[in-house]
Amino acid sequence: MTKKLKIQLCLFAVSLVLNIWGIMSILQVGMGVNVGLTYLNTIKDFHIILCYVIIVITMAIGIMSASINAGQLDNKKWMKGLTIGVTAYSTVLTVPLLLAFICFAAYPVDAGANYGTGLGEFLDGMFGTIAKDLGTIFGPEALGGNGSNGLLMTIYVLGILMSIIFLAFPIFSAWLQIKGMTIGDLFKKKIETEGAKENG
Repeated sequence: MTKKLKIQLCLFAVSLVLNIWGIMSILQVGMGVNVGLTYLNTIKDFHIILCYVIIVITMAIGIMSASINAGQLDNKKWMKGLTIGVTAYSTVLTVPLLLAFICFAAYPVDAGANYGTGLGEFLDGMFGTIAKDLGTIFGPEALGGNGSNGLLMTIYVLGILMSIIFLAFPIFSAWLQIKGMTIGDLFKKKIETEGAKENG
């Protein structure tokens, strides 16, 4: 077994384990399905947002491992197929995260509020628990009464920016990978171009 194959198998194992764990965690925390990860219920009772932070970090590592593994495949068809598959999977997971933070920013609520009726009822069912938890931590009544809607809105904007990066970076990386390039190659080309200009 070559060193490259060992690395590929290791990356595949890490990706598989972390993504399965992430999906099971979403079922446990977000849908109330008992899949045996009962320790998450304890974290959820403290602050549900902590559960989602753990899930996002874990699945991000799993997705990056799968993406790196795809880029190391010698078979071009397999490389392109797995790269597109991983990118599509990442996009499907990230779009709801982006929509959630956009909804939070458009319809801010504090710890004790509800979204209301109509569209608000839909938002409350989808994101209400998370929004109220963020309100508990960063809202006007948080931080010993020193919180503000401005602080809460800052968290929402940072969440939107983070989601956009999580959405755009894998798509851009996949495009480069299919073209047979890496982000490192782009930086190297940029440095070489700037060097040529200075010398010219």
